Amino acid sequence: MIKVIERVRSAAAVLAIVALPLARAEAGVEYVTSTSNCTSKVADITTGATLEVIAGPNITFEVWGNSVDLTNTSSGFTFAGPGGMTATIVSERSGPSNFARGCGNVGSAVVRISTPGTLASDAGASLSFKMPLGDLSRLPMTIKAHPTFTTTWTSAGLTTSSLSCIVKTGSLSLLNQDSHLVIQLPPGHQQDQTTCNSNVITVRTTPASIGHVDVVGPTIRYNVTGLPSFVTESQATAVLPQVGTQLTFTIDVAGIRALTAPRTSTITITDPIATNRTETLTLEVRPDLGQGFASVATANPTSTAAGNPIDFTIRLSAAAGPNQIVTWRMTTASCFTQAITTAPYNAAAPFQFFLFPQGQTAAIIRVRSVKGTGCTNILAPVTHIFEAWIGDARTNAQVTAVSSGPLYTRTNVSLLFQ
Repeated sequence: MIKVIERVRSAAAVLAIVALPLARAEAGVEYVTSTSNCTSKVADITTGATLEVIAGPNITFEVWGNSVDLTNTSSGFTFAGPGGMTATIVSERSGPSNFARGCGNVGSAVVRISTPGTLASDAGASLSFKMPLGDLSRLPMTIKAHPTFTTTWTSAGLTTSSLSCIVKTGSLSLLNQDSHLVIQLPPGHQQDQTTCNSNVITVRTTPASIGHVDVVGPTIRYNVTGLPSFVTESQATAVLPQVGTQLTFTIDVAGIRALTAPRTSTITITDPIATNRTETLTLEVRPDLGQGFASVATANPTSTAAGNPIDFTIRLSAAAGPNQIVTWRMTTASCFTQAITTAPYNAAAPFQFFLFPQGQTAAIIRVRSVKGTGCTNILAPVTHIFEAWIGDARTNAQVTAVSSGPLYTRTNVSLLFQ
């Protein structure tokens, strides 16, 4: 009878053991996820991995493991790391609670840490969770310093067309490995009031590689200081500090055209979290206070019968000095002749030369139209072109090489058959 009773007890014990729910063999930290995706592990601590976390404030992640959710948030949680580091348990979830949200039957704790964004180099750190039996489960970490970065004025396609209506006959040039941009303004820019929409240049940021990061921080927009009054900056999209981006610099057209003296600006670009990560660029603007046309030439009248005089008015950006020559021509030279002695005209010459009255900003070049083959047509008015250049093409053949900008002007006149 005694043997029978013992057998019954043994069988009951086996049944009791089988009936117990399966439990994890050990308590402690197992893996880490982001707070937005509980099924994607960013670090598996059971394999000996170390959690890589970017430096900065308020970085959150979720730590998973049997009994992690039972850690006393005030007395059972400790941390070690670089000076200035703080860490707290924000919330805890039990295994059944996590199972209900599709995350597996394991406890978890959401942790928030803050570390100095100005770390000069990576630093070791750890979090410790006290388990129900009093032992500590440790989560090893590396706090990743923000990357250094370089900045350059975007050189791809950077030609005068990038700022065509500002530069015109001036120039753009890049110096010092594309960190120094020089804008040479054209003559007459102070008087230029033409509409200009090509007024944007860009800067590229290129961070150094910092390797893999398990838990990233917030995206950033760089701080930009040292801009001249005629430039504003914008960054279309915030990015992670380890990702390159493009900064847009918009030039106030009226502001840059109004310059009367050279302006050199040192522009500082700073990571807003790692404020020790900075780069500088140079923007140099060189005005040209030389002579230029203040406006497009005008014809009076704009249409007339052959044989009548025509006045072409040209205006300079500044009062003419002594011996200021304007080179000019009618493209159909044989259709015109001299009308006044102050504007000598030789139809056989490729160009004409006008001595601008000293001290004046406006003058009239008068010609007389003539009839002739190609000059007029009984069926319709014939258009003729007046062109003028600042400078004397007799001593500098390059004067007439330009066909745009403040050193050049043109207008049309129509001749009617009569």
